[in-house]
Amino acid sequence: MLVAGAFAVGQTRDGATDTPASRPDQPPAAAPAVSAPWTAPATPAAETPVTASPEAAKSEVAKPEAAAPAAPEAAPAVVTPAPVVTAPPLPPEKPVISDKKEAVPAKQLFSAEKLPSLGKAMAIGYYPRGCLQGGVALPTNGPTWQVMRLSRNRNWGHPSLVNFLEKFAPAAAKATGWKGILIGDMAQPRGGPTPTGHVSHQTGLDVDIWFMPMPGHTLSNEEREKVSAINLVSADWKSVNAKTWTPQHYDFIRVAAQQPGVERVLVNAAIKKEMCRMQGAKHPEWMEKVRPWYAHHDHIHVRLECPADSPNCRAQPSVPDSDGCGAALDYWFSDKVLKPKPKPADGKPAKPPRPITLADMPPACKTVLAAPAKDGE
Repeated sequence: MLVAGAFAVGQTRDGATDTPASRPDQPPAAAPAVSAPWTAPATPAAETPVTASPEAAKSEVAKPEAAAPAAPEAAPAVVTPAPVVTAPPLPPEKPVISDKKEAVPAKQLFSAEKLPSLGKAMAIGYYPRGCLQGGVALPTNGPTWQVMRLSRNRNWGHPSLVNFLEKFAPAAAKATGWKGILIGDMAQPRGGPTPTGHVSHQTGLDVDIWFMPMPGHTLSNEEREKVSAINLVSADWKSVNAKTWTPQHYDFIRVAAQQPGVERVLVNAAIKKEMCRMQGAKHPEWMEKVRPWYAHHDHIHVRLECPADSPNCRAQPSVPDSDGCGAALDYWFSDKVLKPKPKPADGKPAKPPRPITLADMPPACKTVLAAPAKDGE
């Protein structure tokens, strides 16, 4: 359990956390305007002309001239009317997001979408302010993984994230001796802000993975909702908890950071400090990707790089050219972090930040939100 006041910024009950953009290692919230990668196909003009009715067709048949009487033996001509051809119905127009909806908190709009959008899979915008086109779902059960909190419908991502998890799960199981891993939140079907728990996880490139081995049985839906992840940090938040921290957790984090395409592996500062201690004076290159962040005491947060197929994805600045050990960790154990002031100096409750609206997001996200749902999901 969390100590009162500790990690109050961005803290949630299940440890799925992120923090305001003003904090260190947090990218700026603003995202550049981008063009919409998905557009509805133009309505083709009807290529088949509409033919007149049988009655009209009869009246248009040329009559024989009076000066040319028909031969007595010829039978009257039989006119076969042309069939009536009906133009195919026009496809329904793509929904339009009204100006009023642009002022509605985006988390309400994106969380209401239960299926991904039509279109080629693309991560759009920035990790804490973007969306996901053509997302794909990670199966809730795999040979070496199970997805938790199914009621949230957040097991969606860019295909690169799904591929990462399918490769990481067996690698982590092999390195730790676990039967598999437990996967927390990825993204909503169309990405975007979530109603609870996160600032990021919006572009389909973020995933939370618990510090808990997968059990030997398939968890029930009730277990997936009620079971909590393991806290690896001590009550004072300055070191790991000797009762829960194991060498296997070190290997679990190491394997994640060594995977291709990984941009960050976020952990609690106490966990980062313990890993630095275990390595001694020399730290491997992959440790640069293991960064301290608020909370993250019961799960790792893996963030992938922008995929090559997503030109409108905004990359996060590279990690500092440092292993992040030693003095670089001092900030995270200061009173400013461990003992934040509960109220402003004037004693008034802090005003909650204005929620992100669709108008604040990349223009392409408006198209993603209005797009038809992808078939077959």
